[in-house]
Formats: sequence, structure tokens, C-alpha cells
Amino acid sequence: MPELTPPDLLAHADWSISPRKRLVAAAGLVSAENPLVGQRPRYRIVSLAVAAPGDLIAGLLSRYRPARMLIGFDFPLGLPRAYAAAAAVTSFPEFLGQLGEEPWHEFGHVAGDKSEISLRRPFYPDRPGGTRRAHLHAALGLSAAQIRRRCDGTDAETLFWTLGGKQVGKAALTGWTMLRHARAEGADVALWPFDGELSALLAGPAVVVAETYPREFYRYIGALGRPGWSKRRQADRLLCVPALLDWAGRLGVDWDAGVLRRIRAGCDAGPAGEDEFDAVVGVLGMISVVTGAVAPGVPAGDPAVTSTEGWILGRAAFAVQKRARRSSGTWEPDQTNGQNDGGVLCRRQPEPRSTLS
Repeated sequence: MPELTPPDLLAHADWSISPRKRLVAAAGLVSAENPLVGQRPRYRIVSLAVAAPGDLIAGLLSRYRPARMLIGFDFPLGLPRAYAAAAAVTSFPEFLGQLGEEPWHEFGHVAGDKSEISLRRPFYPDRPGGTRRAHLHAALGLSAAQIRRRCDGTDAETLFWTLGGKQVGKAALTGWTMLRHARAEGADVALWPFDGELSALLAGPAVVVAETYPREFYRYIGALGRPGWSKRRQADRLLCVPALLDWAGRLGVDWDAGVLRRIRAGCDAGPAGEDEFDAVVGVLGMISVVTGAVAPGVPAGDPAVTSTEGWILGRAAFAVQKRARRSSGTWEPDQTNGQNDGGVLCRRQPEPRSTLS
């Protein structure tokens, strides 16, 4: 795996259609890698807060003034390959730049009735009541498997279905609109993996945007093996705090005192608690990637991933393929990706001080 230039700022946004539920965890670079003493880049989690109104990227750049920034959003960045082929989309960044314009002027309008679904208006339904996934499949002419991206595996919700607690489509539309406006107004924003390999993008001047999925990193905090566990319950989150702090320690992470107190308390007792929790898990996952403990995960030899579908940062291709083979047999094994160690390679270091606050 190529060496990565550690960004000055990492930010993970637990995104939502509701601005009040957009929680952002930010981590500043404390010290760069020093191979002579076996030290990896080290980060300090400096903030956990609701995103400021307006352009989140511009707000982070204004507050922290980093030379390099990697920001993760937990909404899909990419289109299912079968859908892209049917809709004649060959490049997701080019498609993003056309949103809101002909022929994509209705793309962001969620269909209220099955008769309104089309390749140019694929999100459904706008509200519950007499709706079925079969309506979506029939109108698009695509099977359930064909409207899943390779990186979705079998655990992430499909992009176009917009009902239920796991739905991501409406949040993706608001996020894509924000990214489109930022790029259209001249912001130097690169979309991984479409605009290049992560190592090349992080070495350049652009703000790098990646798709993230906090649940991908739940295995490192002991959440997945607990029957009935839910991130929505503070008591359940508290069960994972020791493992979360141990994981952070192995990554050499330092904490703002206020953020650490909130984590030790299991995050907010109200509805925002689950969003705070995922924001922190997400930024720790990003730290795992940029410090080399976890591979970015993009599978080799699959051009659809880097043209239209995208990939979830840190999601191992071999693990997705194993789950997919168990459910449908869709994907062939990929022998090019190694096991992610979740931060085992990182060692504890003396307490640092961050230049960001």
C-alpha cells in the first residue's frame, strides 16, 4: 500500500437531511510520521459539534485553516454500476456537475408514486403507504442486486430506497447538492476514488472528500457481537466505550478533554447521542486509514468502482465479497487486498499537544 501524506485535519460528518443532526468530529495532526523511531502520524480529536449552517467544507477551512484536509461523509458517493449503464452515466463527478440541469433536473425529486419513478427520477418513495421495493425494481428495470453498489455489500441500505431507519437516499441528495455547489463555485474539492488514488490526492492541494460508513468500524469496538445492541441507547454505547478508547490508544490518538468526557459518558443521552457516537467512530476509522493501520480498500481491476460506483473508505473488498457470496454469489474473490488490522500496528506514544483547537 502506498504511503499516505497525513492531512492536517480529518473530519467526519455524520450526515442527515436535518441540519440539527449533522454531527462533525474533527481531528488535528499532532505529529507526522518518523520512520527512524517507528512513529506513525498522530492525531488529536479536537471537536465534536453540530455542523455550522451553510457550506461545511468552507466552514472547516475557515476555522482550522489546514494545508490539507480529508473529510468523510456517511452518505453514498457513487451510483450502482447497472443503473449507471442504463442511464448512460460514465463518470460520477461529471454526473454530479450536471445535477439540477437537463436531463437531470428531476433527479433530486423523490417519487411519491410508482408511476413517477424513472431512470432520471430513481428515488422512491417520498412517504410510506402502499409502497414496495418491487415498484422501484420494475420501474427501473433493475433487480434488487443491480441497484446495490459493490461496496454496499449486504449490510448497507440501497441508495434509491428512501424509507426506514437505514435509508440514505435523501441525505445523499442534500450532500451531493452541497458538493456540487462547492465544486461549481471553484472550490478545490477532489472526490475519492474517482479523482485518483488516495495517496496522490492527499499529496495534492485539494480538499479530499470520501464516503465513510461508521458501522464498518464497529468490529473494533465490540458492537457487532452483542445481541440486541443498539447505538440509539446510551447504555449500549457505554458497553463499547472501553474498547473504543483502547482502539484510539492503539492509534496514538489524544483527546480534547471535553470530547473525552462525552465519550466516557456514552455521548448525549438524547437523540443526538447516536450521531455523536458515529461521528467519533467515523473519524477514528479515518485515522486508521491515514496512519496505515487499515487499507483504503479499493479493489484492483474494477474500473466501475473508480468511474461511477465509488467505495467506502476502509471497507475491505475481500470482506464485502465474502458476505456477497454468502447471500447471492455475485462477486468473485479478490486476492489483492490484505487483512485490515484495525489499528494493531499503532503503538501508544507520549501525550501530545495539538496546534488545532
